[in-house]
Amino acid sequence: MTRALSRNLGAQVYAQAVTFAVQLGMLPLLIWAWGVETFGVWALLTAIPAYLSFSDFGFTFIAKNDMAMRVAAGDREGAIETFQSILALLVLVATALGFALLGLVCVLPLDRIFNLGGLPLDEVRWVLGLQIGMALIYQFFLLASAGVRCEGHAALETVFGATGRFVEATAIAAAVLSGGSLLAATLGALVARLAALVFVTGWLRFRTPWLRIGFSVATRARLACLFGPSVGYMAVPISNALLIQAPVLILGAVATPAAVALFSVSRTVARLGMAATNMVTYAFVPEYSFAWGRRDGDGFRHLLRLQTGVIWAAVAMYAAAAFWLLPWGVRLVSHGQIAPRAALCAALAAGVVFEMLWTSVFAPLSAVNRHRVVARAFLVFSVAAIVVSMPLATPVAIGWAVATAQLCTMLVALPQVFVLRRALPGGTGDPHQQATLARGGLERRIEGGLQR
Repeated sequence: MTRALSRNLGAQVYAQAVTFAVQLGMLPLLIWAWGVETFGVWALLTAIPAYLSFSDFGFTFIAKNDMAMRVAAGDREGAIETFQSILALLVLVATALGFALLGLVCVLPLDRIFNLGGLPLDEVRWVLGLQIGMALIYQFFLLASAGVRCEGHAALETVFGATGRFVEATAIAAAVLSGGSLLAATLGALVARLAALVFVTGWLRFRTPWLRIGFSVATRARLACLFGPSVGYMAVPISNALLIQAPVLILGAVATPAAVALFSVSRTVARLGMAATNMVTYAFVPEYSFAWGRRDGDGFRHLLRLQTGVIWAAVAMYAAAAFWLLPWGVRLVSHGQIAPRAALCAALAAGVVFEMLWTSVFAPLSAVNRHRVVARAFLVFSVAAIVVSMPLATPVAIGWAVATAQLCTMLVALPQVFVLRRALPGGTGDPHQQATLARGGLERRIEGGLQR
């Protein structure tokens, strides 16, 4: 477990380094090449497809957990059933949703809904349509990643995802540096995302041949079993999209592209504080699933104690440094073209601190599909924050509304970890006996988690 966790952490360091480099590298590049107003339109157009992160109703994330627990318990056939059932669902949903959304893009008067800064409407429609296609393609990449993780290759899964993001950012940068428009940048990103999907699918075929790609063992019963926790988890990407992207859309509708750029850049700099938390949290999630599948209660508790200590240390360091670093970071990434606002930086930093705390507690809950209470609470508070933000429509007011939603979610999430501890299986005991118990009781434990 220690060796696997070390590999996961190393992979997460690489992933966060890529995220950090992309965010700090792309923002000044795009602002320099396109100007603040055009960059604000780009931020707006890339924000809209972010809502498609829940287009599979949360099934890909739940599939990762389900497949990891089943393979850890020796149930490969059950993992194949989950994989193919979700694949069939994705094909149906992506096809229907893609046609419906592309139709809306073609008929909606986008130039009257948003301030597009003078960009041609036809170009905006092409960019938005391709961004929607990219979001749908990403769902299949996430499902393929579940096949990488379930065989114990969680670190490799992380490396694949981070490398794909880096190649995608490189394609955008190449298009921009060659004088390309928003459409050229989007086309480059689309090609990179398709290449990442083809690569991971090929890896599965040659390195995990038992995980058959197809629909031969897909069943409605497995989809029905996964439906509850998947819909529950869907509240998380919906809420994240609301808190991260809805402020941009609100400002884009009632304010200027400069205001959109101010909020977008400030939020990006502030959320760099999530890098340490995400690095730790994502490293622990697959190990929680594997420990639960093996009925390794002692190992699960050890992981929980270790993660809690690391997260609190990260929160303390971020809170101490944010006051000085956030304004400096905004000026740095914008090359001095955007003046930071102290009140906005404070609001965004507070929101990040609360988010770091509740997401760290959410990790073990979601890893074993016992996340419904927190996910639902997050959705309620997120919707309330956006409703309050709409009449205020200033970057500072929206920032404080988002921080309040994160605080309320944290207050709901913290007690849930104690509920989980009471539901933990026993210690490891005899390895052979535990393996037998894991295989025999897997369906009962998973069903119990799904009902929660």
